Amino acid sequence: MKNFLLATNIILLLLVGYLYYLHFDKSNKTPILLTGENKNTAIPSCNKVAYLDLDSLQSNYDYYKKIKGEFEKKQSASNDEVANMQKRYQTRAMQLQQKGPTMTQPEQEAAMKEINQMQADLQAKKQSLDNELYAYNAKMKEDILTRIQDFLKDYNKDGRYDYIFSYEPGFMFYKDTTLDITKDVIVGLNALYTKNKK
Repeated sequence: MKNFLLATNIILLLLVGYLYYLHFDKSNKTPILLTGENKNTAIPSCNKVAYLDLDSLQSNYDYYKKIKGEFEKKQSASNDEVANMQKRYQTRAMQLQQKGPTMTQPEQEAAMKEINQMQADLQAKKQSLDNELYAYNAKMKEDILTRIQDFLKDYNKDGRYDYIFSYEPGFMFYKDTTLDITKDVIVGLNALYTKNKK
């Protein structure tokens, strides 16, 4: 789950960086014009900004909680499967080790081959399950981000905000709580989720 949060935060950080670049790029700014005696100045309009708190969103968005629970079940089942394979491997290895002194050379070679194959199967299964979890996690992140982005497009269709940022502790040093739209977003996302479940 930490990887999911880290990847989400990295994506959001990159988006914020890109937006700051667009906002502060000198070639896109309206220049200040000083002409004649009246000295007209063209001042760019202030951008309207809002933010949403990712921790609160993750704690209160019903769909996120549902798929997080599904992911944790899938992860637990994978861990159990690997643990069971590991236990079978260790049990069989101990059985063959106990028989070792009474085995003939061909039997010892066959036992060693069996142990090596079981170990290779265990590693392959673990890798396969890890890959499945990674792919599921990536799909889950993409789905969540798409749902949030689609909601925010509709939420901001009147154009009241130029930028909507995500907030997480440690990322911003100051925030004006009057710009927090987290509750609106949570209520809206949960309403959409409930509607689409029916």
